[in-house]
Amino acid sequence: MKFAATVILLALLPLLAAEPVRAVLFPFRETVISSQLESRLLPYQFRIGQHFKKGEVLVQLDAERFELEHKRAADQYDFCKTTYETRQNQRQKGFTSDYELKKSEFEFKMAQNALNESKLRLKYCSVIAPFDGKIQEITTREYETVRPGQPLCRIIDDNHLLAVLNVPQGNKTLTTPGNEVRIKMDSGEIVSGKMYEVAPQADHRTGTVRIRVLLDNRRWRLAAGSTGELYHGK
Repeated sequence: MKFAATVILLALLPLLAAEPVRAVLFPFRETVISSQLESRLLPYQFRIGQHFKKGEVLVQLDAERFELEHKRAADQYDFCKTTYETRQNQRQKGFTSDYELKKSEFEFKMAQNALNESKLRLKYCSVIAPFDGKIQEITTREYETVRPGQPLCRIIDDNHLLAVLNVPQGNKTLTTPGNEVRIKMDSGEIVSGKMYEVAPQADHRTGTVRIRVLLDNRRWRLAAGSTGELYHGK
């Protein structure tokens, strides 16, 4: 019986060794975009899956209240600046005290800070894309009132994809950054990329290490979530 079991195991070894290494494609990066203000959410500028460029406005918050705040801050800044400059001239001529000059200087700086803060809030009304990509999921409906920190949408950068595979730990070709790796997608397409990252710790149960292969996807031929297997052919 032991001899028979050994023979069966030896017969299965080539099949086990030939077991394909599966690959799953993930976006190069993804992030959740959140509101930094409390305001009403206006319509999204892009639909789910539609491509956008870095710096484009993804969605706008109702800015009416913040525009009024900015105008008040700007008027207060102009008034305090004029007052401070007047106090400076008066102090040079001895018509006012150091206390009045210091007081007007303090009020001018406070008005300057308030103006800068109002500019920042107004800027936050435009939710800007931090990189080229697509909207993967919209988590807040249009015209809802949102609060600071509330997630608005999840975006991905799929101009490049990361193919994640678990490969034999001892295979230097597959675990050396910069080496070319080829993957045959389940659709039949064969793609190649560069070894991008190697996990610092192997899985002791399988003797494999997780790697990430960087694939150029600027023509969007591939979709995140697609699967395939490591390809050894020519």
